[in-house]
Amino acid sequence: MVSNGFRIFGYLIGLMALYAMWLDLSVTDEPSKVLGQFWFEHHAASLQITEAVISRYVDPCGLIVPLGCEPFLWHPVLVTVLGWPTALVLLLLTGFFLGIARLMRGGGERKIRGRDLKRRGEK
Repeated sequence: MVSNGFRIFGYLIGLMALYAMWLDLSVTDEPSKVLGQFWFEHHAASLQITEAVISRYVDPCGLIVPLGCEPFLWHPVLVTVLGWPTALVLLLLTGFFLGIARLMRGGGERKIRGRDLKRRGEK
């Protein structure tokens, strides 16, 4: 059940990657859009909320004050990813989520289909 959710999420991200590639190919004046610009143009509020959540609640330096270190997940890690081409990042995320779905489903096991049974002569 969860693997189906990862698969559907992967396909949705794949559709967004196709949309980003279409935008890159249809506009010849500009180079390909970076992820940060693409995200800001389509939903700026969620970009700001994501920065706040990651900096405050996900980053271990922002979460555990006695560590005494500067938060590092948003700056420079995710800011670097936001500077990469949109289609590339979305295609990588598509592969990641579809791979996770396959691993959760048990991609190593071979499913036996009716066609295989008829070919082997088994019932």
